[in-house]
Amino acid sequence: MPEVTVRDARPDDATAIARVWAATLPLMVRSAARVPADMAEDAALGRRRWVGLLDGVVVATATARRTGDREVYLAVEVHPDSGSRGIGTALLREAVGAFSDATDLVAVCADDPISLAFSVRNGFLPDGEHRISSVVPDTVPPAGPAPTGFSAVTLDKLPDLEGLLATHNAAAVDDPSGLSRVYTMDSFLADWWHSPDNAPELSYALLDISGVAPVVASFTSTQVDRPRRRAWTAMTATHPEHRGRGLARWVKQRSLNAVAAAGMTLAATANDDTNAPMVAVNTALGYQPTARSIRVQRRLLH
Repeated sequence: MPEVTVRDARPDDATAIARVWAATLPLMVRSAARVPADMAEDAALGRRRWVGLLDGVVVATATARRTGDREVYLAVEVHPDSGSRGIGTALLREAVGAFSDATDLVAVCADDPISLAFSVRNGFLPDGEHRISSVVPDTVPPAGPAPTGFSAVTLDKLPDLEGLLATHNAAAVDDPSGLSRVYTMDSFLADWWHSPDNAPELSYALLDISGVAPVVASFTSTQVDRPRRRAWTAMTATHPEHRGRGLARWVKQRSLNAVAAAGMTLAATANDDTNAPMVAVNTALGYQPTARSIRVQRRLLH
């Protein structure tokens, strides 16, 4: 029998973790450069990270972090070539043990039979579905001029990040997926803004400049993996006071135009199936359903 071991991740595991990431979720943008960057922020974010080894070779990884007083979000990823060897179970056991006071565990599971069986076998139950869609950016028509009354700007040109953070948090609290986090400025910088995959120069916002100070009415945030020529929309949000005006479609369309000009050949995103407004935006822009994932939850009795 192959020997399965689990240990805390180390900086020299970065290349192996990147291989696991690329094999398990190829549509997502998680570049090789992102692994060491994420690891450098683990302590600041209260995130734990492990690797699973098969006969001494890293073939799996897991992370876990607290997202509520007693809630923990976790991810377990095993290279498809090394599945059904007990590595995922060993990683899950380690992650759960690291947060022994947690009463709710939340994760996102692929919808293939093996992944779903693993989740159910370990006590997780389906709690929601996410649609993963993709589009070839250069097939998206030009966005045209910004809507009347709004000023368009790339996120790297915002006068400050406070307005972006405020609009993000206002939208995060009513995200039907339950996966969008409300950030402090420190966690926003560590978890999002400073990531090497973040492409603020390809991400757009619409500013309402009618008041004393500009307000980020709507924005979309894009991540890119330039070596693979892939893009991922991490967040598109409109401030509650500016919804219903088509702003989300414009910022996303304009960002896709920029992504195409930058040479990206595929753009993908994920949305909760019940988020009808964003599903409609994606459909109008030519996104096609590509895969599905399942939000799962496990309640623990103490």
